[in-house]
Amino acid sequence: MKAWSEHLVPLKVGNLADGGELYQFVRIGKGCLSYMAVSNGEAALFDPTRMTEVYLEFARSINAEIRHVLDTHLHADHISGGRMMAEQTGAAYWLPPKDAAEVVFEYKPLQDGEKVRIGSTTISIEALYSPGHTIGSTSFVIDDQYLLTGDILFIDSIGRPDLAGLAEDWVGDLRETLYARYAELSDDLTVLPSHFMIMDELNEDGTVAKKLGDLYRDNHGLNMSDEAEFRTMVTKNLPPQPNSYQEIRQTNMGKMLPDTDKQREMEIGPNRCAVR
Repeated sequence: MKAWSEHLVPLKVGNLADGGELYQFVRIGKGCLSYMAVSNGEAALFDPTRMTEVYLEFARSINAEIRHVLDTHLHADHISGGRMMAEQTGAAYWLPPKDAAEVVFEYKPLQDGEKVRIGSTTISIEALYSPGHTIGSTSFVIDDQYLLTGDILFIDSIGRPDLAGLAEDWVGDLRETLYARYAELSDDLTVLPSHFMIMDELNEDGTVAKKLGDLYRDNHGLNMSDEAEFRTMVTKNLPPQPNSYQEIRQTNMGKMLPDTDKQREMEIGPNRCAVR
């Protein structure tokens, strides 16, 4: 069970400009998704799990050097490998500053409109401020093809706004992101979330991805014209909190340093970042 929970499968999502590639790492036993964008021997890693050796081995296998590590938000359902990856590789570690007010380590702040380049040519990663799941939640548009939504938007659900105890305060931000900010983006963007809930969300090739336009047609959370109904759904109809979510948040802030066995114990159970 421990091995299954920690197993990661790298899958190619598609190509980027000038020979670049984008990979999705699927953590089947936990429903977590992380990403690696590669260009000209340089790589950026998004929302990595604590199993950092998988990313290091994969980067070595494709002769890429990890230069940037980015978390879309302060995770509450699993322990981020971001800081460890940065320490192991010398990469820059980027966090949304509004989520990082209590962190006890140095990081580079992700600001709206920030561009982080990898490779010597054209691939850029644009930070798009998209609050709602957390106050600092940040999405990424890669190469004008892909939208990494973190835990704001999933294939069959939307992000929950209550994991910091502020559901009533953040539900408006969540709706603004989903119904205004994302609505201004191209329907042709491929949405790549940080989690999936059920196996039905996987495509035939094992990836979790769908066009933004398709989600606006099919995802119930994006089709609620009544704002009061939306507010009720995301504040009154929430699933149980993730296991040890407060301890996980503290660990991702650097305030707790649990050993490996404790980290495994903290992550027991499915991810519960979504509301349907």
